[in-house]
Amino acid sequence: PLQLRAFAALPPGYRLAILGATAGPDDELFAQELRALAAELGIAESVTFEKPVPSEQLPAHYRRCAAHINLTPAGFGDKVAWEAMSCARPCLVANSDFRETLGGLDDQLLFKLGDSADLAAKLRAVLEKTPAERAEIGATLRAQVQKLHSLPQLADRILETIAQCRARRT
Repeated sequence: PLQLRAFAALPPGYRLAILGATAGPDDELFAQELRALAAELGIAESVTFEKPVPSEQLPAHYRRCAAHINLTPAGFGDKVAWEAMSCARPCLVANSDFRETLGGLDDQLLFKLGDSADLAAKLRAVLEKTPAERAEIGATLRAQVQKLHSLPQLADRILETIAQCRARRT
């Protein structure tokens, strides 16, 4: 409900797409509750609940959006945020573990978990930027993901860890 409440606080004219499927009866009940909340908040016409998207088609979805919202709390890894950032899109996150990846943009993109007003304010600020300004944010995030989380970086970190383990044994 957090993203719906934040979205409802935005001026009219925006669209919110929620991608994915439910994983069972409990999730289906939650999805129905989200649809009911969207109607209650008067935003049902601006919110779409879309089917799951095959992973190879996700980059196209990320590139079409002005911003991505990730609700995963700290302590949990979530590659979805990195995927959106890799597509050079602003990504608002509730997870403070992403602070380094945000590359100094945490004051703009890191919102307080559970705080729809904070998310709404930060989302609005991002959406009010020019396309060029959003592209600059996206480029910074993409560069950070490449620098910190790319496969070559992972390989280097693994080799460094092995070398450290060997050094401790001697």
